Amino acid sequence: MKLKSTDFKKTYFILFCAVFCFFTGCSSLSSLKNEAFSELDESSYIPEKIEWKKINALSEYFLFENKNVPLRYHLVKIDLSSQSLKISAYPLKKNELGKGISAASFAKKSGSFVSINTSPFKGRFFSKRKIVGIHKIREQILSEENGRYSALGFKTEKDGSLKAFVANQNELNSIEDFNYVFGGFFEILKDDEEIEFSYSSRNSRTAAGISSDGKTLFLLVVEGERKNLSRGLSYGECAKILKSAGSADALEFDGGSSSSLFIDGKNVLLYRNFRKCAAFFGFCTSGK
Repeated sequence: MKLKSTDFKKTYFILFCAVFCFFTGCSSLSSLKNEAFSELDESSYIPEKIEWKKINALSEYFLFENKNVPLRYHLVKIDLSSQSLKISAYPLKKNELGKGISAASFAKKSGSFVSINTSPFKGRFFSKRKIVGIHKIREQILSEENGRYSALGFKTEKDGSLKAFVANQNELNSIEDFNYVFGGFFEILKDDEEIEFSYSSRNSRTAAGISSDGKTLFLLVVEGERKNLSRGLSYGECAKILKSAGSADALEFDGGSSSSLFIDGKNVLLYRNFRKCAAFFGFCTSGK
């Protein structure tokens, strides 16, 4: 039976929409194919020395650029030992769940001196954003754990400072001991050892690493939405960067078109991110 012209057009339109929705959904391993993946020379993306620039008394920033790759990424180092450091997050309460917010809106609303996106989520376009994995704010667990993935947790110590942990979400057995827990994707660095993946692809990335004592946090955001300016990186390459910066443990958060980084309320990426994501966190100081 032959399809009428109108039927063919309808079928084509439905297929187009399905493919478009699939590719614009929440990031997972970020791309579908692993064709012709080749390792980069480490010297092309790991600097001999990281030249940190001060953001404030508690944090420093480094921008890496190599136009020959091309590649552009951002590192932030945060000292968690100060009692004046406070965590900001979205969502903070149940009535904010599902709404989603842009990176710019979160940075402005929270007053954070640094902020990034965190958890993967379900939901596209104008639909509700459902966090995939754990999201805990103080005593409230706003989204339940997902055993496939890892998380970044923070405890407030007796002296009022923060200590960070990276672990599989199921391993965070004493969840009540953590003041904040932000779910991500996979661990990429564990006890100074890089975790190998059978699948590799390059894309925009948001990742976090912690020092062996849990008192220093490293944030990594890799640009990859404009491939002619920055091709993005793989999980393994992110692990190497975070390890070279001083991380002993690290995980990936949601990447792709979700990746964002704001410093002092300003977007530091070459492009603007209008996407409404399900979850963010950042830092501000007492009084903000």
